[in-house]
Amino acid sequence: MKVDFKKLTCICGFLGSAIVIFGSLITAISYHGKRGGSYSILNHYISKLGEVGVSRLAPVFNTSLFVGGLVLLVFVIGLGLYMRTKLGYVATAFGIFSCISCSLVGVFPMNNLSIHDAVTFSFFSSGFIAITLFNLAIVFDKENKVSKWLLIPGIITLASFASYLTIPYITSSAHGHTLHSHRLVRSHVRLTPILEWSVFFSVIAWFVLMSIYLMTKRPTKLQDPLGQ
Repeated sequence: MKVDFKKLTCICGFLGSAIVIFGSLITAISYHGKRGGSYSILNHYISKLGEVGVSRLAPVFNTSLFVGGLVLLVFVIGLGLYMRTKLGYVATAFGIFSCISCSLVGVFPMNNLSIHDAVTFSFFSSGFIAITLFNLAIVFDKENKVSKWLLIPGIITLASFASYLTIPYITSSAHGHTLHSHRLVRSHVRLTPILEWSVFFSVIAWFVLMSIYLMTKRPTKLQDPLGQ
C-alpha cells in the first residue's frame, strides 16, 4: 500500500502541535508552585510545568513533549522530502535533532537539572539552525515549492530563537546569572521565561502554517522517499 506522504506530513504537523499545546495548557491550569502560586508565562520557565513533585500534572506535560516531539519529527522529515533540495535536507537533519531534543526534555525534566539543561540547549540551538536553513532553502529554491510568504513566520521564529539564545546572556552577565538558572528569586516579570515562551509560540505557529500550506497547495509535489 502506497503511503500518502502529503497527508501524513500535514497530520503530523497539526497533531504534534496540538499535543504540545494541550499538554502545556492543561498542566499550566492545574499548576500550583511550592508556595501555592499559579503559573504565569511572565515569570515561569516552560520546564517548570514538568518539574516532578511541584507541578501536579508534570507527567502530562513531559509526556506531551516526548510524544509531540516525535510526531513533529515525522513532519520535519516530510517537509524535507517535499522540498528535495540540499539545503532542505540539511535543515531536515537539524530539525530531526531538534525534535529528538524536545522529546528528551520530557524524559529529563528539571529535577535532573544538568541533563535537562543540556537537552534544552540542544533543542534551542539545533532549532535555531534548522529554521535558519529552512528559510534559506525557501529563498534559494528556484521551483518555489514553498511560498516566499512563509518566510514571514520563519523569520519571526528565527528572531525568537536568536533573542532567547543571546539576550539573556547579555543581560545576565551584568548580574552574574546563567541562562538556565532556575533557582533565581522570582519576580513578577522576567525576561528569559518570556523569551522562552516566544520561541514556543512562534515554533508552533511555524509548524501549523507550514502544515496548512502543504494541505492546501495544489498540485502537490510531495512524493514518497523513492520519488515514485
